[in-house]
Amino acid sequence: MLVRLTYASRASQGVSAELIREILDSSQRNNPGRGLTGILCCNANIFLQALEGPRSEVNALYNRLADDSRHKDLTILDYAEISLRRYCNWSMGWAGAKRVNRELFLKYSARDHFDPFDMSAEQITGLLLEMSESISAIKSPVLS
Repeated sequence: MLVRLTYASRASQGVSAELIREILDSSQRNNPGRGLTGILCCNANIFLQALEGPRSEVNALYNRLADDSRHKDLTILDYAEISLRRYCNWSMGWAGAKRVNRELFLKYSARDHFDPFDMSAEQITGLLLEMSESISAIKSPVLS
């Protein structure tokens, strides 16, 4: 059985390019063997991640993330059984939540900045799907 878990968290000490690369490298190295796929979106202090895969593996990864001191305030925003994956091409895709996405943030939320804590599961799904499409269009080098 496949599930998709979407969560947000706040960075304990900020998000750097080095931290993002470390997370992506680890995900791209470990996720394929566990049957996990997903997308990570973040700005300077907030992570948003959707994880897909077997229920036991998604749950185990979330529990490891809950113990990770690099972030706090983990909040599950959506958890559902799924019949197919949205991010099946990536062990972990990455989308930066930059100011250039202001219009996209306004489309899916009440604000022009990235704050998944203030969005519904439906809004987050739409935002991540559009961001993933733009990543696919530019063939980002962090995709696996």
